[in-house]
Amino acid sequence: MARTPKVVEDRREQIIDAAMRVFAEKGLTRATNRDIAREAGITPGLIYHYFENKEAVFRAIVEARSPLHMLRTLPTEALVQPPAVLLRFLTLRVLAIVEGEKFVPLIHMLLPEVIHNPAISPFGTDMFQQVVNLLSKYLSSKMESGELRQTDPTRVAHVFISSMMGFVLRRQVLRDTGALALSHEEIADALVDIVLNGLLPR
Repeated sequence: MARTPKVVEDRREQIIDAAMRVFAEKGLTRATNRDIAREAGITPGLIYHYFENKEAVFRAIVEARSPLHMLRTLPTEALVQPPAVLLRFLTLRVLAIVEGEKFVPLIHMLLPEVIHNPAISPFGTDMFQQVVNLLSKYLSSKMESGELRQTDPTRVAHVFISSMMGFVLRRQVLRDTGALALSHEEIADALVDIVLNGLLPR
C-alpha cells in the first residue's frame, strides 16, 4: 500500500522525536539507528526509508525542531514590523523553543559532542549562520528605510543572537541563578532595548 504524505510526515516526526530522546541520552556519536528504531517502536530498516543515516536524522532535528524552522516560516507581514516589535517577538519565540523540555536535553548533549567531535560543529555553525543571515537581511532593510541607523547588520545580528544564546547557556547549562531569575519577557525587553538604543537614528 502506498504511503500517503500524512503517513510519511507522521513517521518522520515519530523518528525525529525518538532520535531527540536517544541523542539526549547517548549523544550523537554513541547512538545508533538501532537505538532510534527501538525508541520509536519500529524496525531499524524502516529508518532508511526516511533518512540516509543518523546524521541526516540529526540534521532534520536542527531543521525542524530548532528556531531555524520558525524563522524560515515567518509570514511576510512579520518582516515589515518595526524592529522593536519583531525582535521582541523573535526573542520570545526562540527562547520558548530552545528552553523547551524537548530541546534542553539536546543542548546538554551537543556541548560535549562539539568539543570532542569536530565533525558535529558544522551542523550547529550552519544553523547559526542561517539565522544570522535571516536577521541581517531584515536589519539591513530597516537601515535602508531609515528606521535604524547605518551600521554593519551582520555584526548586529551576531551580537543579538550571541547575547540570547548566552542567556540560554547560563540558564540551562550553568544554572546561573541571576540569569534564571529573569523571565523570557524580561530577557527580551533587555535585549531589544539595549540593541535598539544603539541602532536608532541619531
